[in-house]
Amino acid sequence: MSYIYIILLLIGSYLLGSIPFAYLLTKIVKKIDIRTVGSKNPGATNVMRSVSKRLGLTVLLLDFLKGFIPVFISMRFFPDKASTIIAILSGILTVCGHNWPVFLKFSGGKGVATSAGVCIALIPVDSIIVILIFVSIWSITRYISLGSIVAAVLLPAICWLTKKPAEISIFITIIGLAVIYRHKSNIKRLITGTENKL
Repeated sequence: MSYIYIILLLIGSYLLGSIPFAYLLTKIVKKIDIRTVGSKNPGATNVMRSVSKRLGLTVLLLDFLKGFIPVFISMRFFPDKASTIIAILSGILTVCGHNWPVFLKFSGGKGVATSAGVCIALIPVDSIIVILIFVSIWSITRYISLGSIVAAVLLPAICWLTKKPAEISIFITIIGLAVIYRHKSNIKRLITGTENKL
């Protein structure tokens, strides 16, 4: 194993995660700074709600892929015993890049789509089940935030209940807690009934 490749992968994971697709696409296509409209969050949900559903879905897909790709590469191109740990580190850095992007002065999105990409690359079956539950909650309630919060609780619970390797369960739990923390203002609005629907 060449450590230089691992270092490059990890640096690349953070930089890929830092690409602010919501900011770039709205700026290029609509000449809008997404940080000045709607919730001012540079993420797919704000783009869908405040600018364009089609553009928002494009951002959603790109944010998902930037989480999926580095973890998928880690799982496929490094030795079995090391691949999981490298993939976890790659996933952490990718989500950190999205949440705290170097290209936007460390002020980014909430990391749901990017986290979903990371999780599907790492534990695909469980993640797909939880994503289907997320979509169901969103479809019924029209609250993306509620679906995201439920998913952030449910996936770690599944990992622990199905006795996934400890390092994966701990990592998924950290990802879930990060998503919940990033949604703390949404939780307050859900409680008071003032959260925006989509």
